[in-house]
Formats: sequence, structure tokens, C-alpha cells
Amino acid sequence: MTRHLLMVPVLLLLLACTHLPPITPIAAAPPSGLGPQPCSIFPDGKWQFLHSIRAEMPGGMNFVMMGLTVMSSRLRTSRSVIMTLEGFVVFDGEYDQHLIVHRALPPFDSPHFAGGLMDDIRLIFLEPDGPVVGVGELENGSVVCRHAAPDGGTVDIGLQRDGSWELRRYDPAQRLTRTVRSLPGAGSKAGFPEALELAARGDQTYKLVMRLVEAVQIEP
Repeated sequence: MTRHLLMVPVLLLLLACTHLPPITPIAAAPPSGLGPQPCSIFPDGKWQFLHSIRAEMPGGMNFVMMGLTVMSSRLRTSRSVIMTLEGFVVFDGEYDQHLIVHRALPPFDSPHFAGGLMDDIRLIFLEPDGPVVGVGELENGSVVCRHAAPDGGTVDIGLQRDGSWELRRYDPAQRLTRTVRSLPGAGSKAGFPEALELAARGDQTYKLVMRLVEAVQIEP
């Protein structure tokens, strides 16, 4: 009985961490040291990024691949190519108003893979689609810009005073489904983190650690 009672606070803590947290409104000016636009973390213009990606999948399956991403903040388009370390293309897809898959080889040809991958790419590289509905602070002191997503969900962009940041996406039921964070001490290239970690939660769980190899601006 005592053991079950001790588990209750732990379960409540886990639920609090995986559901949309309240934010405390702050004054119009952000805290000193965070700049006039504390939530502007996304690349501006048209860019090409090359990452090495370590994937941690369910069942203990891990593998390393290369990911080439071309995105445009103005057109809100993205294209993603997944390659083996030898340069063999196993997936090629793009999003321009709708999803187009040019190439998908097993195991990257599953019905949900293409849509999930392009959603992840857009979450990492593009400003959220919905408007900002709140700016404030969390209990840990990070500044958060809260966006209302078109599907009824929420995207939080949180910044720490040391310059690190974290994206948290919640579904319409306010359950956490994705987190993307810049890894501590990773530095940056062209103003973008050298290392990121994406974690998927819910029915399909996986983790991607992305290390930036090259960042090239195509159009300002």
C-alpha cells in the first residue's frame, strides 16, 4: 500500500511534464540578455543544411545516416533527402503546399514515415504556422512564445538565458508529442545549432541526434 502511495506523486510529475504547462505573462520587453525577439530561432531565407543523424528506434535498433535539407522561410517549403553514409539515397521528399515523395526505399516507405519526417523537418526549420497566443515564463525561468497550431494543438518555443532553446509540440488534447532541443555546448554555424536532439513521443517513439556538417545560404 505504501509503495502505491509513493508512486502517486511520481505519476503526477510525469503527467505534468508531458502536458501543456501554464505560462506566467511577462512585460512587453523580454528579460535583459534575450534580445528584442526572444523566440526568433529559425533560419531566415533559403538554406541548405547537411546533418549526420544518429537514429535511436524502438527495440534498440540504432543506425547512422546523412540528411540533406533545403528550406525556404519565405515560401515555407522544404525538401529532405536521407542518404546512407556512402551517399545512396533511400528517401527523397518535399513539402510545397502538399507532400510529394520522389523516392522511398524500405524501411523508409511506410505509410506514416514520409508525413512524419516532413512534419519534423518543418518543426525544426520553419516558424510555426499558427499565431502567437501568449508570451511568458515557465517555472524553470525559460521564456516561452506559445503558438496555436492550425490542427488545434500548440507549439511552444522556449529559450534559456544561456542561448539554448527547446521546441515542444502538443496535440489538441494538450499531450506532448515532440521535443526539439539544441544540445548544450554544441556551438552554432551560421546562427544555427551544431547539434540538435529530436524526440518523438506517443504511439511512435524515436530519437534523432542531428549534428550539423554544413550550412549554405542559397538566398538571403
